[in-house]
Amino acid sequence: MKAPRHGSPSIDGSLVWDFLTAFFASRRGFQSVYRRYEARVLRFAREAGVHRDDLALPPADLARLFYPKRLQHLRDERLAPLRAFAHALFRESGVVEPLDTISSHVFHEHSILMEEHMSVVRFQHLSDPRRYAQVFEEVSGYYPVRLRRIRRLFADGLRRLEELLPTWAHDRVVVRSAFLFGDRMARGAWDDEPGLFSLYARMYPVGGPAEGFVVAGESFLASGFLPEARAALQAAVRYARRTSPGPRRKTPATELAAKARRLLASMPANMVP
Repeated sequence: MKAPRHGSPSIDGSLVWDFLTAFFASRRGFQSVYRRYEARVLRFAREAGVHRDDLALPPADLARLFYPKRLQHLRDERLAPLRAFAHALFRESGVVEPLDTISSHVFHEHSILMEEHMSVVRFQHLSDPRRYAQVFEEVSGYYPVRLRRIRRLFADGLRRLEELLPTWAHDRVVVRSAFLFGDRMARGAWDDEPGLFSLYARMYPVGGPAEGFVVAGESFLASGFLPEARAALQAAVRYARRTSPGPRRKTPATELAAKARRLLASMPANMVP
């Protein structure tokens, strides 16, 4: 039996991309659920004129804190695939990886949250006020604890993902998928720049987006995908121009832009801008 390995070995780029897509989609889905919960709790507290910690909701309002179908969709269509991709990417390759554990924990925590809320929905018509009071007391503590735990798990997962991204930054599938689909996949993941720029900044810590565009352009060019290569290399030039500190100042971005121009000049004449 092989001993488990720590870290990220050479792995299937298509599986890496599937995992990345699932992670970001799951995180966005959870954030939507979390924001709605927070907004509703604050609204109910404001309407009742009390602090949220002192809020006592009637059964119907408690049952409205989440949409059951949305919770189920998040579990079945987002978190379950995330867990499966994490297992395939890490565990089944014999890799001990925190992201695998985080993905499983998020799935289980959310599943418990969903089952707790389904109980509230089923019990909202209880005629026994003492029984309802017991249910309310239980879930009023469960909900924020579960939500904060899932939120923390996703934050830990994002930090670990940022550490792994450079190790995947030269895989052909990841490189090309990032250029073609990365902007949509990573939207909202970070606050510093739009999706693809933020993704590239973490995939290529030294060269940033300019390096990401050049690496993608070289990859497309090597396989004869000239329109994609041209688009990527032109994007590197535009990014360097936008971020240039001055005409005589050299930066990694300006040097990468010069490389992009050379590659563009080497392309067939009908593809040169």
